Amino acid sequence: MRNYLSIALCSLLFTSCASLSPNLEIDNNKYLDTPLKTLDYEQRVLSLDEFIVDKNLKNIIDRVLENNKDIQIALLNIEASKALYRVEESALYPKVDANGGFSREKRDSNISNNYKANLSLSYEIDLFGKIRSLNESAKNSFLATKYAQETTKLSLISQTVSSYLSLLENIELLQTFKDLEKNLSSVYTLIDKKHSLGSVSKDEKLSSFASLKEVENSILEYKTNIEKDINSLELLSSQKFDLDLENIDLNSKILEDIKSGIASNVLLQRPDIIESEYKLKAKNANIGAARAAFFPSISLTALGGFANPSLSSLFENSSRTWSFSPSISIPIFNMGENSAKLKYSEIETQKALLEYEKSIETAFYEVNNVLSTKKSISTRINNQEDIVKALEESYTIALKSYKIGYGTYLNMLISQREYINSLKTLKSLKYLELENKNELFKALGGKF
Repeated sequence: MRNYLSIALCSLLFTSCASLSPNLEIDNNKYLDTPLKTLDYEQRVLSLDEFIVDKNLKNIIDRVLENNKDIQIALLNIEASKALYRVEESALYPKVDANGGFSREKRDSNISNNYKANLSLSYEIDLFGKIRSLNESAKNSFLATKYAQETTKLSLISQTVSSYLSLLENIELLQTFKDLEKNLSSVYTLIDKKHSLGSVSKDEKLSSFASLKEVENSILEYKTNIEKDINSLELLSSQKFDLDLENIDLNSKILEDIKSGIASNVLLQRPDIIESEYKLKAKNANIGAARAAFFPSISLTALGGFANPSLSSLFENSSRTWSFSPSISIPIFNMGENSAKLKYSEIETQKALLEYEKSIETAFYEVNNVLSTKKSISTRINNQEDIVKALEESYTIALKSYKIGYGTYLNMLISQREYINSLKTLKSLKYLELENKNELFKALGGKF
């Protein structure tokens, strides 16, 4: 036993040897100096609980995070990567095995039995850091999968918010067109009476009828869109929804405002960027393992136990056996295999570095794009509200004039369509503003 312990202690001393992986220096300063298109200053990103105000939306997001299949797949990827990391980590420690055996042999006219019970210890001395490099690569791959899951969550949250905003927009437009349908229905009833009395032409009656049917088609379209939005939410959450569409408060606040000015270093906390960084570290560690393959590999194997032709005497002191067999493997000629593996590892690291840099550049691009929209959206909404107000008044005047016989149907029809289009644009702009908040939360790598 003392021999085993001595071998194990000596082996562990060798594991402190330095890795041959190159020093990885990541310079983010050149990116942090890149200005964001900001309007004011803010020191942090809102958390998910702060950002989502609408209670229905919070409940839906909770269901998505709990049941979505993509998240479940990401969790399994983490567990698989963790298992691989543990496999690589186990190579850092000695392996101890116990085994027993029995053999029966005949030589000439003699038959002999042989019983064995052994305890073996084997260990590869990590003299040049190959095992530690592989272990470091596995560890960073495992950490990368954890942040890949965070990226998946953030993407699903954004998709859920988008689907919910689309649902609210279609519900609001549906209500608007239902109100418009009532108005056009009353106009058509009036025109039909006037036509029966001979005071309006058949052309006006047909035009009024066509306008009414056009609005009815729009109502059917919005009802279909609502069903699609619900289907989208059910797919994201992997379960059926029983939403009370009639009692959804369209005037309540849905999302909290995110101030425009964000410090550049906040983007480095995006989960996809951290994931790319760990992938880069994993590839860099593989270079160390490829370099170590050029050097000798030293293994130690010790075997101790008992051997005796009699089972009853197997564990007596006189039956003890032991062996100690260190071995060394020196690469001499392998047709450039080790060189090719090293070259491959270096190229993979270069690719990972470019992917890491690209992820940061993409983050700046996404944030600046969202902020560019944010700058003008409030002004556009204010302008569109003025347009809607003016066209609504014009439509009201034209409608009243037509009903009392002073205005023309054509003038009323033109005013109606201009008002409807402006109203749709206003509602779309308001939901565009909400979607802009959603995109900014995602682009900044919102916390949850």
